[in-house]
Amino acid sequence: MSGKTNVMATPEPWDLVAGGYAETTMQMLAQYAEVAVGTLALHDGSKVLDVACGSGSVSLMVAKQVESVHAIDFSLSMLDICQQKAKENNLQNIQTFHGDAQELPFEDEYFDAVISMFGLMFFPDRHAGLVEIYRTLKQGGRVAISSWAPVADSPAMKIVFGALREMNPDIPKPQTIIDSLENPDVFQTELEAVGFRDVNIKRVTKCFPVESITEFWQSMVKGHVGITMMKHQLSEAEWLEKEKLALAYLEQQIPKTPTELASDAWLGTGYK
Repeated sequence: MSGKTNVMATPEPWDLVAGGYAETTMQMLAQYAEVAVGTLALHDGSKVLDVACGSGSVSLMVAKQVESVHAIDFSLSMLDICQQKAKENNLQNIQTFHGDAQELPFEDEYFDAVISMFGLMFFPDRHAGLVEIYRTLKQGGRVAISSWAPVADSPAMKIVFGALREMNPDIPKPQTIIDSLENPDVFQTELEAVGFRDVNIKRVTKCFPVESITEFWQSMVKGHVGITMMKHQLSEAEWLEKEKLALAYLEQQIPKTPTELASDAWLGTGYK
């Protein structure tokens, strides 16, 4: 497992991007969440844990189907959005928890299902996170965890990273991290190592509409952590110059709109 420090494993960038992320990126990720939720066999008596819940799109998605949802994240800004959306939708069975999902504040064998969408892959210690998920899951309970596939497998991801590198050439080209959850063999091994059985790692491909270059770019500025952080660190004049470079790159890479771009993810499932 890689020991490199990852800014995405800290709450600050997620606090910064929370509002725009909930408006844009989380809506896009809902397509993957629907597939993951479909593997959990939820019912009106289910107690569900949403790990690295972000702004709560998964919790909101399942709340009406189950008895209760416990949603945990290390970003207070994300949790605030989750709470607000639960209130707006009159969902009283979602409880939010601010904390480190590598040390879950829940008792053993409490949940019928645990889901983590594109969160566990950023944990400094994935093994600790998986051990905690396993510990809090009931015997026979189901787990569903997602991670991005390599950038090379996803046209949408390649274009986003290309735009970032146009703005900042010092950003290295994305490469597959062999000991990460981008590698399905590693994904399967790590789930099995903590005790999960009948583990299955499935590729999930989803396509996203691109109505125009301008709309696509504005969505990324609002909801992509890396781009939001870059904008936050630059003066307005510096940002406008960087933005011109990114838009020119996108015009070149996406010559005709409307169109669609695909992204691949891995979905890992199993039973306790």
